[in-house]
Amino acid sequence: MSVPQGARDVEAIRAIGPDQWQTVPAGQTLNRGFSDDEFWLQVRVPAQPANRVLEVGYPLLDEVSVYWELDGRIIESHHTGDTRPFDSRPIVHRNFVFLVPSNTEPVTAWIRVQTQGSVQVPVAVTPSAEFLANEQISYGWQTMFLGIVVALALYNLFLFLIVRHQTYLWYVLTVVCSGAVQLNFNGLLFQWFWPDVPWINRYFTVPVVSAALIAAIVFTMKFLLVKSYSRWGYRILQALLAVNLLGLIYGFLGSYQVGIIWISSLAAFATPVAWLIGINVWRRGQILGGFYVLAWTPLLLGHLVLAVSKLGWIPRSPFTELAPQAGVAVEVILLSFALAYRINMERRRRQQAQEHALDIQRQANLTLESRVRERTEELEQANEQLRAISLTDGLTHVANRRRFDEKLETEWNRALRHEHELSLILLDIDHFKQVNDRFGHLVGDDCLVALASILSDEVQRSGDLVARYGGEEFAILLPTTDVAGAQQVAERMRLSVARTPVNSGEHMSPVSLTISLGVATLTPNRQSDCQELIRRADEALYAAKSDGRNRVVVWHPKAVAPTTG
Repeated sequence: MSVPQGARDVEAIRAIGPDQWQTVPAGQTLNRGFSDDEFWLQVRVPAQPANRVLEVGYPLLDEVSVYWELDGRIIESHHTGDTRPFDSRPIVHRNFVFLVPSNTEPVTAWIRVQTQGSVQVPVAVTPSAEFLANEQISYGWQTMFLGIVVALALYNLFLFLIVRHQTYLWYVLTVVCSGAVQLNFNGLLFQWFWPDVPWINRYFTVPVVSAALIAAIVFTMKFLLVKSYSRWGYRILQALLAVNLLGLIYGFLGSYQVGIIWISSLAAFATPVAWLIGINVWRRGQILGGFYVLAWTPLLLGHLVLAVSKLGWIPRSPFTELAPQAGVAVEVILLSFALAYRINMERRRRQQAQEHALDIQRQANLTLESRVRERTEELEQANEQLRAISLTDGLTHVANRRRFDEKLETEWNRALRHEHELSLILLDIDHFKQVNDRFGHLVGDDCLVALASILSDEVQRSGDLVARYGGEEFAILLPTTDVAGAQQVAERMRLSVARTPVNSGEHMSPVSLTISLGVATLTPNRQSDCQELIRRADEALYAAKSDGRNRVVVWHPKAVAPTTG
């Protein structure tokens, strides 16, 4: 295989002497990086009693022309490329495949290639039967890769819709864009989605690679909480994000060759940088950094191999083409486990408590009759423990909604019998969504735990109850307490929360919180029920939030009495 330069017409090419050609060893891919030049290849095909095909195995070449010479004459020519409709290819295939026109006589293929992208021209002459066998394996892998990408993208999209955490959405975008990049580099998107609109190829490659890098960078920042663990790493990722955004815009407006060089160089730089940042935050105590490094190492290495291959720094080979897809497939599988890690920890804790109670019950059933009473007492204790778990909020360790409903019903009936007043305080954290969005849900959980502790410290009597009512909302039930006493308790809680910043376990500065509280007091009678007390307290809470938050509002008919912080 030889490569001359400087001639454009096939007849002029055929007239060039052998000493003016540059020889490329058989089995080695012509790789010239990025160049505006056109390249001619001369491929001599000896006679062989079998049908054969000539394959140019890189689908992103702009122009590919093949001229077949037999007995000194050009007998057949084909003109195709990814700037022409897909049906310009003589054989329907994602690569450029041409049937060798003769089995009985030697022929010569004159191949002209010109492209704005990476000049990689892998040429192979293969018997048709062997080509079809290899194609079965190749398409099987492409199908499996597509199935992995689609399945895990949908799985994590469903998780996002359930938990509403942006990290999952950015991960889905990373998976989808990375999968699209790989399918595009293998020519499958052109074949399947826009075979009759080749101009899309000009505006797709650079933007989709930019989008994949943008999604991956934002996911890294959110998943690892890089801002909290590595300030310099966060600034580097911000800079890479800005450059990628420019690359995305330039892909639609600027030169394709400049854009592909830009984005390939950026991918080659950003890949090891992101990996090093993952290691750095892992060493600083972010446990999710270990999952990130483990899951993203094959993806980052695959993208690095792809980038340096397109730049022409390493020769093209089956490894350089398979590595990126294999990296994406391994990454999406491993990282899906990492994203489910936090959910599984909470589930595992509850299962362990249940298994412990069941184990005690099984042991009690096997005890001898002489120790029935002893084992029965242990079983009762275990059941009481299990009941306590079922009535306790797993995060804050105060009463849960079920316990609150039971306690409210009991105290309502007692107050009804004795004609005592019953007071209820409903409160929630001001702007709690902003805390979650800014610092992450782990910090939000720490805030809820700290608030529950403060509220419990402010409740003095054993008959009172602090409960997590739902989300960031808490309820304090005060039996035999008049409106003035309930208001005093509420104001004490408001001041204590405002004066006590929350120290998070996420290695960041303390978070200051304020709360809004609604107070309602009611003497039960036969014409009302406990839901009326909840309704009044909820209206007072709504009024507190409407009046500016960080205040106590007491309910009374058609008016509220605020206590301003």
